[in-house]
Amino acid sequence: GYILKPVTKEQIEKELSDLRYPVIPQKNALIKARCFGNFDVFTPEGNLINFERQKSKELLAYLISKHGTTCTIKEVAAALFEDSEYDRKQRGYVQKIISSMIFALKSVGAESVVIKSYNSVSIDTSLIDCDYYRFEKSEPAAVNSYNGEFMLQYPWAEFIVGYLESIYQKK
Repeated sequence: GYILKPVTKEQIEKELSDLRYPVIPQKNALIKARCFGNFDVFTPEGNLINFERQKSKELLAYLISKHGTTCTIKEVAAALFEDSEYDRKQRGYVQKIISSMIFALKSVGAESVVIKSYNSVSIDTSLIDCDYYRFEKSEPAAVNSYNGEFMLQYPWAEFIVGYLESIYQKK
């Protein structure tokens, strides 16, 4: 459809209600994650979530990329610190990063997104509205928003781009 000037709120609502592929927000989502381009996390209302430590935000990005798979502290350390040797000091630092991530999510009422147990951490993907997850389900809006870029600021995410490209080529 189209709208002629002067535009009214009712005209816009009518046209948006008639979309072929409407964007339907995930009802129970506690956070929204944008993975295409640079990674960012928002409240359901669209407010950017502030992370005290950049590594806490990176950890959440890593866990989102793992689709809820449980990751050990050692695996998290390997992803976040690549070539650094894993020792007690680094393990303690990773624990601080996890706590900082949970604190940031708790500040917006989304701490239940994280599932923490002894020596491991994961996320509940059902509580996250994510363009990456929607892309994998072939939702048209997510497919159209993909531009060949995935979590640009994280080197470990480069490997996922090949996977996304193979899906995109089949669309």
